[in-house]
Amino acid sequence: MQVYPEANSQADLASGRVVLSASGNALDAERTMRLIVSGRGGDTALRLTRWYLSAADQTVEVDFFPAPANTSAPPTPREVAPHTLLTAELIEWDWRMQDGIGTGATRETFKTAAEKTRTRGNLLAAAREAAGGAFEGGLEAWGTLTPIFDALRASDASGDSEAWQDLWRKTHQLRRALMFSHPLADTGPLVFVKQAPGMFSHQLTQYYGRYARPGGGVFVLEHPGKDMEIRRLTATMPQGSYMHPEVSHDGQRVLVAFCAVDAPPEDTFQGARGRYYHLYEIAGDSATWRQLTEGAFDDFAAKELPNGRIMFISTRRGGMHRCGTPGCEVYTLTLMNGDGSEVQTVSYHETQEWDPSVLNDGRVVYTRWDYVDRDAVHYQQLWVTRPDGTAPAAFYGNNTLNPVGVWEARAIPGSGRIMATAAPHHGMTAGSIILVDPAIAIDGLEPLTRLTPHVPFPESEALLLPHWRSTPGPEPPDRSLEMDRWPGQCYRSPWPLSEQLFLAAYSYDPLIGEPKNNLANMFGLYLVDAHGNQELMYRDLNIASLWPMPLRPRAAAPLLPSSLQADAPDEGTYYVQNVYESDPALPADTPVTHLRIVQVLPKSTSGANNPTVGAANASPGKQVLGTVPVEPDGSAYFKAPARKALAFQALDASGQAVQVMRSVSYLQPGETLSCVGCHENRMDAPPPAQVKTLALRRPPSAITPAPDGSLPLSYPILVQPVLDKHCVECHGEGRADGPEGKPIRLTGRPEGRYTESYNALVSRVSYAAWGRGGVFPEGNCEPLAQPGFFGAKGSALAKMLAAGHYDVNLEEADWERLITWMDANALFYGTFEFADQERQQRGERISGPGLE
Repeated sequence: MQVYPEANSQADLASGRVVLSASGNALDAERTMRLIVSGRGGDTALRLTRWYLSAADQTVEVDFFPAPANTSAPPTPREVAPHTLLTAELIEWDWRMQDGIGTGATRETFKTAAEKTRTRGNLLAAAREAAGGAFEGGLEAWGTLTPIFDALRASDASGDSEAWQDLWRKTHQLRRALMFSHPLADTGPLVFVKQAPGMFSHQLTQYYGRYARPGGGVFVLEHPGKDMEIRRLTATMPQGSYMHPEVSHDGQRVLVAFCAVDAPPEDTFQGARGRYYHLYEIAGDSATWRQLTEGAFDDFAAKELPNGRIMFISTRRGGMHRCGTPGCEVYTLTLMNGDGSEVQTVSYHETQEWDPSVLNDGRVVYTRWDYVDRDAVHYQQLWVTRPDGTAPAAFYGNNTLNPVGVWEARAIPGSGRIMATAAPHHGMTAGSIILVDPAIAIDGLEPLTRLTPHVPFPESEALLLPHWRSTPGPEPPDRSLEMDRWPGQCYRSPWPLSEQLFLAAYSYDPLIGEPKNNLANMFGLYLVDAHGNQELMYRDLNIASLWPMPLRPRAAAPLLPSSLQADAPDEGTYYVQNVYESDPALPADTPVTHLRIVQVLPKSTSGANNPTVGAANASPGKQVLGTVPVEPDGSAYFKAPARKALAFQALDASGQAVQVMRSVSYLQPGETLSCVGCHENRMDAPPPAQVKTLALRRPPSAITPAPDGSLPLSYPILVQPVLDKHCVECHGEGRADGPEGKPIRLTGRPEGRYTESYNALVSRVSYAAWGRGGVFPEGNCEPLAQPGFFGAKGSALAKMLAAGHYDVNLEEADWERLITWMDANALFYGTFEFADQERQQRGERISGPGLE
C-alpha cells in the first residue's frame, strides 16, 4: 500500500495536523502500511502521534512501529548524539514510555498518569523540602498544581482530553525540576561509557573480550539534567568495547577496561579467541591515556584503593568454571600498583568473582560465586575482604536463594547500607536495584529494600529463560501496572547519591538471557529515587549508555593498614575460638576432636564434567591435607599453606565429619585469620573470651598428614588396598556376592570412567552435588548443610560396616582411609588432567593436580 499526502498537507502540517490518503488494497498480502518521513533541508524536529485509519465507515486508532532491525548479524552501533532539538522530545517520549501513554502492555490515560505522577511527586517534594538547598521559585510551583487538578476532576473532561494532556505535561515538567534541584543531584559532569553489550548474555561471558562487539567509548555528560551535551574522552583510542569506568579519588583520572575489536565475533557461542579486555587510565581533562595491563588475560572492574593501589578482576588466577560450555576462564580479585606494576592475584577462590568496591569502612565488597558442592545457579552473593586480600568473609546472601545473585555493590555516602543490583545467573548483570543492610541480617529478604519494586528479581521471581526458574522464595511484591507494562525491564550500574536517590542505567527493553545477545541500544542514563520517580539524563538511540558516576574529587575511605610482610613464608595461621559456635548447631552429644583440612581444586580443563573427577556432578577437585586437633573448649590454632583454597570439616572421635564446609577460605603468606566458630551466626556478638583459650596457650599445630592416596587424592591408592585386604575374597572376579543375588565386585579393575569397586560403592555414600536427590533444595541439603547429612556419617556404607558385616574387622587405619574418602565427597581422581587421570585409574601415582 502506498501513502500520499493530500494537496493541503503542507498547511495541515504547519498547524499540527496532516491527512494522508492511501490507494491500493488494504487487505493485500503484506497488510502493512509503510510511512517514510524526510526533511527538505534545515534543522527541524517532528513528533508523530495519534494516528487514525479511516476505511469505509470505520475509523480506528493505529500504531506505527520502526522497521525491525536485522539482529542476525548486529552491526557496529553508530554513535549519534541526540540533536539539541530532540532533547525535549526524548524527555517527553520517556515520560510517555514510563506512563504507558499510547504504548506498552498496560496503557493509561493522561488523567491516570498525571494523578500517579503527582502522588509520587508529592513524596519527592517532601523529601526535596527536607533536603533544603536553593530551588528557583521554591516549592510553591509544585503546590500550584492542586487547584488545577481539583478543577479538572470536577469537570467532564475525558481522561485523554487536551486539558488533561496539558496538565500531565506540566506535572512532569515540575517533577523533573524538583528532582534535579535536589542538592545531591547537583553532581557536576558525569563520566559514563557507551557500550553494546556482549554477544553472549551471561554473568560469566559478558566480561570476556572474545564476546565484545565494537562501538562506544568513554564520555562526559557535561550538564546532567539540563541538556545532553557530551564530550568524548577516547577519541584517539582504537575502535573497540569499553566498560567499568571509575574516577580516581582526585577526580583527575578515569580507569576503564578496553578491548580492541572491529567486528562482532562470527561465532557468538565460542566467541573470537585472542581478544581481551585490558585496563587503561584516561586523563579526565585532556583525554590522554595509557595502558596499565597486558597479556592473554581479561582485566576489568578496576577500583582505586585508599592507598592508591588498584584492585580489579582478572583471569590470571587460572582455572575454568565447572558447570557448562563453552569453558569460561575463572576471574578473581587481583591487585596492582597505580602504574600497573606488581600485579598479584589475591583471591584463590576456585570460581568467578565480580565488582570489587570500597566500603565506607575501608574494606572491599565484591560478588563471589560460591557453589562448592551446591547448586550452580545460586550463590553469587556479596563478600568482603581487606584491601590487601586478607580476611575474606561472607557479607550478604551466601545461603540465600532469592535473589539468585547480587552484583555491582556500592557504598552509600554516610550510610552503613549498600546499594546493588539483584540480577540473574543466565543473563548479563541487570535487574532490580536494592539496598542491603547487613546490620539486620546476612541472608534472606529481611535486610533488603527494593528501590525499584516494579522490577522483580530475575530468575527467582520472573522468568528469564523459558526452561529454568529458581525454586520460588517468598512471594514478590504485588503485581502493578508498571511491573507488567514493560516485561523484562531492568536497571544496572547504580551510583548512590543517598539511600533514596541514585544514578542508574535503565532499559524498557527486556533483558535477554543466554546464549543470545541483548539489544545494542537498550540502556539510557537516569536519575532515580525510592518513590518511583525517574528522569532521563541521557540516551543515545543507537548504543547503550552505562556506569554513570560524577567526574569530581571524592574523599577516600579510611586506610586499613596491612600486616603482611614481603618476605613472609608461603603459609599462615588459622585460629578458631570455638567450633561449637555453629549455625546449624552441632549435636550436643558429639564432641569435636579434630578439623580436617581439605584443599578445593579449581578445574583446569574446559567444559562441564570434561572430565569428571567422581560421581558428583560438575564437582570441584579435592585433596586432603590432613587434620589438626580441636581442644576440649572447642578452640583450634594451626598452620596452613597460603594461596590455597581450603575447606574445613569438624570431626568426631571416630574421625567422621560431623559437619562439612561447602565454601572456601584462603590465606595470604604470613596472614593470621581468626573466626568465632564453624559458620557461626554472624548476627550474634562473639562470646567473650574470659580466659585465653586452650589452643592459644600453645604454638600453632602442624597439619598431621592424611593417609596415603589423599594428597593428591587417588581412590585406587587410598581405598582399594582396604578392599583388597578385606572385601575382594567375597566380592571379587570369581565370587561377587550381593543382595538379592545381584553381584557386587570390589576389584580395582577399570570399568568405564572409574573402577568396578568405585562404581559399586559410590551410590552408597552421601556425597554433595549439584542436582543430587532430584528435588531442590532438599535433595542436596541446600542452602545449608545439616550436621551428619554428608560424608561417612550420612552414608549407608559406613553404617553397614559399623554395624558389622560378616567377619570383616576393619583396623583403625582402614577406617581412616574409608572415612577420608567418603568425607572428601567420594571422589575418584585428584586431577582434571586427562593423561594423569588415565594413570590414576591404573593405580599409578601422579605428582599432583595440574592447577591448585
